Amino acid sequence: MLQPLYQVFIRNIDTNDLFEIPFISLGFTEELNKGRDAKVSLDFKAAKAVADAYNTDILFLFTSGLREIWIQKNNVKLYIGVISDFSIAKDDKGFLRIDLASVGYLTLLSKRRTAEKREFSNTDAGQIAKTLIDESQLSDSPHSDLGITFGLISTSVTRDRTYRFDNIRDSVIRLSNENLNNGFDFDINNDKILNVYYPTKGTFKSNIIFDKGNIINYRFRKPLILSLTNQVYVIGEGFNDDVLFTKRTSPVEYREVFTLLEDVLSDSRDVKELTTLQDKGDRYLLENQSPRVGLEINHLDNNPDINSYELGDEFMVNIPELNITNERKRVYKRVFSIDTNSLTVVTITVR
Repeated sequence: MLQPLYQVFIRNIDTNDLFEIPFISLGFTEELNKGRDAKVSLDFKAAKAVADAYNTDILFLFTSGLREIWIQKNNVKLYIGVISDFSIAKDDKGFLRIDLASVGYLTLLSKRRTAEKREFSNTDAGQIAKTLIDESQLSDSPHSDLGITFGLISTSVTRDRTYRFDNIRDSVIRLSNENLNNGFDFDINNDKILNVYYPTKGTFKSNIIFDKGNIINYRFRKPLILSLTNQVYVIGEGFNDDVLFTKRTSPVEYREVFTLLEDVLSDSRDVKELTTLQDKGDRYLLENQSPRVGLEINHLDNNPDINSYELGDEFMVNIPELNITNERKRVYKRVFSIDTNSLTVVTITVR
């Protein structure tokens, strides 16, 4: 079997010039409805040789303006983002290393804000997300255009929202299944296309099975009493006796097993829609009313191929010592890494 070709490219967004850079090690992390980030380490001499070939220097190549970074496998993008941090380190043997940090385009939207007052009434949640991003990209055109376009925007649930200088990344996430029951899943993919999926993203991959044949190792964790909540108060807009709030309670069987366990969510103080508070509380209970089993599985790339499944997809898992037999598990997080020995490992978090 031919060894896969992994490559790192730097793109100068102003000129569209693309530079391939030899790397020492790399890794990226992506999480459903939360975005992605990456780290890449380079040999200074190898990077300088690339800069010299294009009659430029290291600092201009990596830091003089917005720079995209691509990670590819066999000419297919695995990751796209922008360089967010640059450093050079010299060790005690005189070896010079460049370390690059990168964030994806969703995280970059944390540096964008809504207008001083932007209102939506009875508007589909996916369209709200699309509009917030679209208006931001038009707000100071052409300087505000990040190149994000729009693909599938599934019809979901209508919402009322008022935004005042709100963080756009956080505003989109708060509309999603990360924060609300009846939210949506979404991503900004490697072509910089926003997609909104309702009710969820992903398909069942019947051709992928994780078992002793491809699991290198795993980590199983089951948080208990202090991580559980079966009754939650969600606080919205208002003050003192006029505050809007809702109390959401899990079915009695959860309270019988672990006793009453309460919590308060107070990060929605600008919300004046009761349905939103209810959906937020219901989502929180769904995630926390019973022990949320965490299972991390490590596998080598190509067994299966990282391009054969995505976040949100499901497949069968067999781990007899955990009494897991032909159980469908869904991918919520994925970490890809290539170390200095060229070992390529993918760590997935499934539930």
